[in-house]
Amino acid sequence: MPCFSTRKASNYRFIAAGFILFIAIMLTGCDSGPKKAKVPKEVPAFSLTSLDDKPLTRDNLKGKVVLLDFWATWCAPCRAAIPHLVTLYETYKDQGLELIGVSLDQGGLPDVADFVKRNHIPYPIALGTNNSITKDLGNITSLPTIILLSKKSSIEFKVVGYNAEIGKKLEKTIKKLLAE
Repeated sequence: MPCFSTRKASNYRFIAAGFILFIAIMLTGCDSGPKKAKVPKEVPAFSLTSLDDKPLTRDNLKGKVVLLDFWATWCAPCRAAIPHLVTLYETYKDQGLELIGVSLDQGGLPDVADFVKRNHIPYPIALGTNNSITKDLGNITSLPTIILLSKKSSIEFKVVGYNAEIGKKLEKTIKKLLAE
């Protein structure tokens, strides 16, 4: 009988040790909440060309707060965000906000240009499908992805998706960055 009770005590110790280890892991770093995507703090150099053939580079945008909106014409949340982005652009462009729509449409220039014209989008639009910018800014694979850059070209805000709450946070961050 003593061997049986020794095994039984040993099993309880093993279970207790496992439970304590589990609690320690949970308290020190296991987070069940959503993870923020890691993005480079410093924006790599990028070069885009707007639909009206103007260069849009990181260096020629320094000194402005820059909102990069990665979108596509077929993306319903992207289309829903555009009216708010137009309002932000119109409200803050004279204070130093630059907004650039980076279309990831596969259809190319004619489809995007027609969409921009029909929807009266006043800010520059560039095609991002044949450009490394989507990889350089953290492998952008979901749309819309909105990235806000400071006047020093560092990433200050990045979000995937769009809703009213995101719009409020975005505007609050824009105001803060413009005031700096």
